[in-house]
Amino acid sequence: MFITLTLVSIAFTIQTIYLLCYKRQIRGIGNQLSFILKHESFKLIQLQFKPKEILRLVELCNMMLRHKRELNNEFTEKSEEINATIVSLSHDIRTPITSLDGYLQLAERSEDPIVKARYVTIAQTRVNQIIKLVDELFLYTKLQNPDYVLEFESVDVINVLKRRLFSFIDEFPQNEYEPNINLPDSSVNILGNQGALERIFENIIKNYLLHGEDVLSISYEDKQNEMFIHFSNMLKQGQEINFDMVFNRFYKEDPSRHAHSSGLGLSIVKSLVEKMNGYVNVDLKSKQFCISVAFIKTGKGG
Repeated sequence: MFITLTLVSIAFTIQTIYLLCYKRQIRGIGNQLSFILKHESFKLIQLQFKPKEILRLVELCNMMLRHKRELNNEFTEKSEEINATIVSLSHDIRTPITSLDGYLQLAERSEDPIVKARYVTIAQTRVNQIIKLVDELFLYTKLQNPDYVLEFESVDVINVLKRRLFSFIDEFPQNEYEPNINLPDSSVNILGNQGALERIFENIIKNYLLHGEDVLSISYEDKQNEMFIHFSNMLKQGQEINFDMVFNRFYKEDPSRHAHSSGLGLSIVKSLVEKMNGYVNVDLKSKQFCISVAFIKTGKGG
């Protein structure tokens, strides 16, 4: 009998201690949550001992806290991106506007009709630059909307690329080099959007004309149900490319921004290619900057 009472007493004592610790643990969790809420902390909840009932509760709370931390990091990154966007846009639009104002003032003051006409022509060029910047920003904004879709049809990629290259026929000599083109004579069709394809090739060629050096090489590659168009050119001496940032909006390799570009060109390329179920990547091969665009083929004609 005495032994039984002793055992019951010990068991009661153990249970009492356990319940006291349990209550203290619950109170500690409440205090930690109160601290986290009050100080907007990302600290996780800690346990002194881990009964399975409380452990599961704490694991779920910590999952929510980790998710909150991730959301906060994303919000911070987005805020930084927005600030960078505002600064970049302000600079990109203000520069040609300031130049435009200056040339218009010079044209107004000039009494020589020839000089006046020259200043007006330059001012018109600055207006066109502003229009292009706004147009690229508008297109980029549309492409970020997941509900924005392109109308698809069967398009001959090779034909679109050749016509787009021809539209730059007067600009390549200014770069001192004619492009080295290795494309098939036959058509290669994809299910895509012709206007989007034209914009993709236009932006890649413009990127070369603004930032590239030496010959622009363009080649075609056929892999089973995929087709690739490769664009490659030498990098300028001392030029460094951040390949992780190339397709980011407003990325510019040259921070001095002497070239009149929005920094959206390759970002738009990536968005348009992906809208047509393709993909694009960049690489450095033998000191050559390479952009490769890939699409799924629908057919090849003669």
